[in-house]
Amino acid sequence: MRHGYGHHMGLGFYGSYILIFFLLIILILIFFLMKNQSTTSPFIIKLINILKEKYASGTISVDEYTERKSIIEHTKYSNPHTPILLERYAECSISTEDFLNIKNEIESNKNGPLICEQLAKGELSYKEFKLK
Repeated sequence: MRHGYGHHMGLGFYGSYILIFFLLIILILIFFLMKNQSTTSPFIIKLINILKEKYASGTISVDEYTERKSIIEHTKYSNPHTPILLERYAECSISTEDFLNIKNEIESNKNGPLICEQLAKGELSYKEFKLK
């Protein structure tokens, strides 16, 4: 019979603690990886689907699709009229330049809600707005 340190092939008394420690590290890593994944809102998914239809029908090129998709995905807004403008942009009824100009005007808080709504809906073009 062997006694002493030679007969323990495992990690001994501390083995269970080491295992629990590694499991906790793995769970923490999984938590942070899942937390950092951004979830796409149903509204953005709807806009990208509209954009995909425009690309599939040949209305826009792959470069324009990529540019518009990126802008739609990364646009942050604080104005209730911006989603209306985003939808028009996804439908390709306005250019990227007009979208960005109108978005800046809408979110600048320099214009009244009626002007913002007209700009967002396309009832007032950016050129007409600038002439006023």
